[in-house]
Amino acid sequence: MRTDSRDATVAVVRCDDYVPETVDAAVRRAVELVGGIRRFVAPGESILLKPNLLQGQEPERCVTTHPTVVAAVARLLVEHGCRVVIGDSPGAGIVYSEANLRRAYSRSGFAAAAEKAGAVLNYDTGSETVSFPEGEVMKQFSIITPAVRADAIVVVSKAKTHMWTRMTGAAKNLFGLIPGLEKPVHHFRFQDEYAFGRMLVDLNECMKPRLQIVDAVVGMEGDGPQSGNPRKIGVILAGSDYAAVDTVLARLIGIDPLEIGSTRSAAERGLFDPEDVRTVGDDPATFTVPDFRKPSTYASGRTGVWRRVVQAVVRRFGRTYAPRPGVIASSCIGCGKCERICPVHAITVTEGRATIDLSRCIRCYCCHEICTEHAIGLSRSLPGRLLARLLG
Repeated sequence: MRTDSRDATVAVVRCDDYVPETVDAAVRRAVELVGGIRRFVAPGESILLKPNLLQGQEPERCVTTHPTVVAAVARLLVEHGCRVVIGDSPGAGIVYSEANLRRAYSRSGFAAAAEKAGAVLNYDTGSETVSFPEGEVMKQFSIITPAVRADAIVVVSKAKTHMWTRMTGAAKNLFGLIPGLEKPVHHFRFQDEYAFGRMLVDLNECMKPRLQIVDAVVGMEGDGPQSGNPRKIGVILAGSDYAAVDTVLARLIGIDPLEIGSTRSAAERGLFDPEDVRTVGDDPATFTVPDFRKPSTYASGRTGVWRRVVQAVVRRFGRTYAPRPGVIASSCIGCGKCERICPVHAITVTEGRATIDLSRCIRCYCCHEICTEHAIGLSRSLPGRLLARLLG
């Protein structure tokens, strides 16, 4: 079983495709390399297996954790004698209802994965308040009921770039424990990516997942977490510490780990040191993708004094530099997801089409993330383009 001491060891295991036997072998080897399943859970325990469901998309789109990885982890837990519930709260523009959960589970392949592995799917759409008095920016969270009731949480995240947080992996995945339509409250309160990262650290420290698995067989590059493109990385990652796992993932896709708000916050709090992270298994250098395409909102990761100057300029002129969301009229179907998710109510849907009030927009890109029709485009103003050229 897991002790209170933190372990910055991360397993890196080759996995070239999503053939079930290949994935199963890679997951088992990765978990064994970090101590074996018995280190993290005990027979008879109830486990919430937390994948990245977002809104539920077909596996080939690379938006969700691949169902073969979900099934492999669930099967390992079931064989160990655990009761496994697969659950997540879909993206914030989606009503957290049983009907929407069923649709998302089916479309993502999680329904079939649960059946194959002997796990069950969560349909409980309740939530409970969890107190966390030691939190730095959050003293309590509203958490979906299956996470509160579980003996332990095992996270199975997807390797993706992210328009706002730069990368989504282990730490960001836990944001799915916040009930869908309550997520915009956090985006409104934490409008800076690093402030949002501090909240994510509080959330992870509050809920304390025992084991982290990352599906980095095929990741998403570009304008993730939904509108990017698949890109092979070829590994399964495993570890007990979210910040350590995200450190390895960030390095694999050519991002400085300390550019990720949650990782930087964890390091600033003394929860871990990126230099202490060690890998076991296969050599990460074999799988590193230095030209992994970053999101269009990404500020160049230069080093030294110039990097600090760049970061200061971006922070000072953030609204000028940041791309602006705009509605692509020919693609908009007026579904209202963007209107529901916007934390500052800058979007309205009238006569079947969304409009965005840019004077109120905080550039959180929730609308872009939630739009399955790709009807939210991004562009920079002329000053923004000039600043982007200077910083590039």
